[in-house]
Amino acid sequence: MCTKAVNLITMTIALAVLTLGVTQANAAMRQPAKTMVKPYRYFMRHSFGFPSIFYRYHPGPHWDLKHARALHLTAAQIREEKTMAMSMMHATMKGIMALRVAYRKYREDARRPNPSIKTLVQDVRGIGSAQSYLGYEVIPFHLKGYRLLDSSQRTVYRHLARENWRQMTHHR
Repeated sequence: MCTKAVNLITMTIALAVLTLGVTQANAAMRQPAKTMVKPYRYFMRHSFGFPSIFYRYHPGPHWDLKHARALHLTAAQIREEKTMAMSMMHATMKGIMALRVAYRKYREDARRPNPSIKTLVQDVRGIGSAQSYLGYEVIPFHLKGYRLLDSSQRTVYRHLARENWRQMTHHR
């Protein structure tokens, strides 16, 4: 029972970390460093259109676990989805930290009285790389979670994903 509680707490924290992230670039640049990573919905705000382009069709391992009963996931599938969810959380945390470092370097270099153009361009590229990492690192986890499902589970998945998207767009 204690293990179940720890797992539930861990999964809740993981889900919270994944759905929360850093602010948009323009907001981050106006804010002091310590407020740059307040928990905002990074994936709902970044320029890759993650919700409408990708998440809409492939909500990912956390969502799969949330719908385990409806999807009739087996014990082995649940274990694999949990492993992927935790790995995705760690990769996302790594990416958020890299983005924080990239913004900090850019901000520090931009504050110099006569900053180097080359350095600032490199800083912007560093921010772009960190943002791209956050945009693409979750894709394999989402697709691998879907690929764990058998054909009847995939049918249910697609139906639930459509309903999830309708609910998300209805609440906007």
